[in-house]
Amino acid sequence: MTLPTGNKVNIQIVAQLLDRIQEGIHVVDINGHTLFYNEKMRNLEATEDMDLLDKRLLDVFRFHPDENSTLLQVLATKQPIINVKQTYFNANGIEITTLNDSYPIIVEGEIVGAVEIARDVSTKEQIMKSPGKTVHALSSFDHWTGTSPLIRDMIFEGKKASKTNSMILLIGEPGCGKERLAQSIHLERRLSSDTFHAIDCRSIQGERLHEEIFAGGGFLSGEANGTWFLDHLEYMDIPIQKRLTKELMEWKKKHRNVPHPLLYPILTVSKDPIDAIQSGRLDKELYYMMSDVTIFVPSLRQRKKDIPAICHYFINNFNERFQTKIEEVSHEVISLFTQYEWPGNVRELEHVIEASMFSMGHENILTFTHLPHYFRLKFSDPMSGAPPLDGSAFMVRKGKASQTLDAFLKEAESYYIQKSLQYHDYNITKTADALGMSRQNLQYRLKKNNLSKIKRSGTPI
Repeated sequence: MTLPTGNKVNIQIVAQLLDRIQEGIHVVDINGHTLFYNEKMRNLEATEDMDLLDKRLLDVFRFHPDENSTLLQVLATKQPIINVKQTYFNANGIEITTLNDSYPIIVEGEIVGAVEIARDVSTKEQIMKSPGKTVHALSSFDHWTGTSPLIRDMIFEGKKASKTNSMILLIGEPGCGKERLAQSIHLERRLSSDTFHAIDCRSIQGERLHEEIFAGGGFLSGEANGTWFLDHLEYMDIPIQKRLTKELMEWKKKHRNVPHPLLYPILTVSKDPIDAIQSGRLDKELYYMMSDVTIFVPSLRQRKKDIPAICHYFINNFNERFQTKIEEVSHEVISLFTQYEWPGNVRELEHVIEASMFSMGHENILTFTHLPHYFRLKFSDPMSGAPPLDGSAFMVRKGKASQTLDAFLKEAESYYIQKSLQYHDYNITKTADALGMSRQNLQYRLKKNNLSKIKRSGTPI
């Protein structure tokens, strides 16, 4: 462990204690120079061969142009930053990802430095990125969670629709579960899982979408079988919608009296169809032709009583995926979840639960501090009662400044120039143009801020 000089016995005690902690510990002074740095932190940041004592943070590590060092933010704001995943680069250009809790160090009412506690998330990162771990099994009606009347009605209508040969129209906001409902209907029809085909009309458009639907092997090519799920029809070009209308009319005539057709179309719109027709996003004839069997999928804000059960469902799924043993979500978090309007619906809730569990260590209850940083900023901390943070909190605070104006401006100038260099791939001319200064002026400031020895890779020469 790296420590400043002082009482040798005390230093050895602190060194041995911190080196036995399973989290990385990094302490900086008020100017962002390293004071303490334990063995775990060296392992996390791959800096075993570097002497970091008394080095400025920005002389050793690089950050993405749109990201900031949480340690430097804490020095500026005097406020802790909890549970934030940070990706950055060490002096050798190696990418580092840690999950950090960062706190100000206050002595006699004044900030004297900051400490960061970092956790290794590489195992979970690999689990998330590993294609072998990502198995998307279809969802049956047994997988639906909730007891609200709207969801019970939807399941009833879905099961009833699965007994017919009619094409089905699903209406619901993005993220509310339309594709999941289509999968449930598909499985209820006793169709093979590998014959469920999904096309998202938002991500595939133009000629490519036309080929997916009408070309050989496509939706209406004559060779298709199983369920073809066309999502977000209102994003499909109107000429393609008109041809789709004609082709589906022919399909209806052909399969009117066929007991077990090879093809089952399920289509969706994510907004009110009448509004979509009036705005020119949806062809009127297509809507009336495909709306024989229509099912409305409720938004999450329409069934908030189901949120605890949905959270429990996602926790069980991610426990298996992350190999964790999270038991429940705290009452405070459930209360916040029921206050929130969930514009991204169940999919947004799933992402929040996933990110929260991804950040947890050995805890077994998901609490406010585990929620993603961006999500926590929407609420007051239920434990402290502190109001939501705003942008001004990161610059100016009442009372004595954390450092002199000259020191702050020097640090800010160095930080801003370094980020500009990173953004422009360390090209001096482009960086100078972006900053509105001459090459000579930029070269002078690079020397003044001790940045002139940084080459294109970001590694000190």
